[in-house]
Amino acid sequence: MSLIVSRDSHSLVSAHYRLDFHPRVASLHEVIARNRYLYLVFPKAHGDLHSYVRSRKRLRESEAKRLFKQIAETVQVCHEHGIVLRDLKLRKFVFSDLER
Repeated sequence: MSLIVSRDSHSLVSAHYRLDFHPRVASLHEVIARNRYLYLVFPKAHGDLHSYVRSRKRLRESEAKRLFKQIAETVQVCHEHGIVLRDLKLRKFVFSDLER
């Protein structure tokens, strides 16, 4: 998975490096700098939470609780490291393995 951002988005790259240790935050594999853009390369994702919820129609309470807890813990870690997340959407939460 890759993301293309403007060259002056160094704060985004910096935020990822500050959380590189966390198991629920995708680490950057590579950053490629070109004239106007940065190409951020992440590990392969196995779907996102939005698609997963839509395909399942409903989640059991235990599964929803487990997923929500992971999201809340990850947001808390970000805030503890001075990273404010804006525009939280289910599509932005991706699965790192096939078992989700």
